[in-house]
Amino acid sequence: MARVVLEKLAPGMRLDKPVCNIHGVLLLKTGEVLTAKHLEIFKTWGIREVDVVREEGAEPESAQAVAVPPEVLQTAQARVAHRFRRVDPAADPVMAEILRVVTERLAQELATQRRA
Repeated sequence: MARVVLEKLAPGMRLDKPVCNIHGVLLLKTGEVLTAKHLEIFKTWGIREVDVVREEGAEPESAQAVAVPPEVLQTAQARVAHRFRRVDPAADPVMAEILRVVTERLAQELATQRRA
C-alpha cells in the first residue's frame, strides 16, 4: 500500500482503500483500477490523495515523472508568475499550493514538448 497524491496518480493503479467524498458518499470501492475519468472525479471532489496497491517493482509509465531541465523550470515559473502576478502566495497557502502545482505541470508539459 502507498498513499499517493493526486498529481502522481495514474490510470492502471489499483485502490487499496475505498475513496469517499466530503459527505462520506462512496466514490470508488477497494480494488477498483483507476481510469482517467476517476482522476477527474477526484479533482472535482477535491480528493487530494488515495491509498493504492503497487505491484512489485511495477509502476504505470504515466506515473513516472519527466526530468525537467532547470531552464525549462525557469520558463514555467516565469509564465506562471506573469499570469498570477496579482497573487501573494505568502499571504494565502491555498494559492501557494495552486501555483506550485500549476508550475510543476507546466514544466512537465514543456519538458515533454521539448523532447518531441
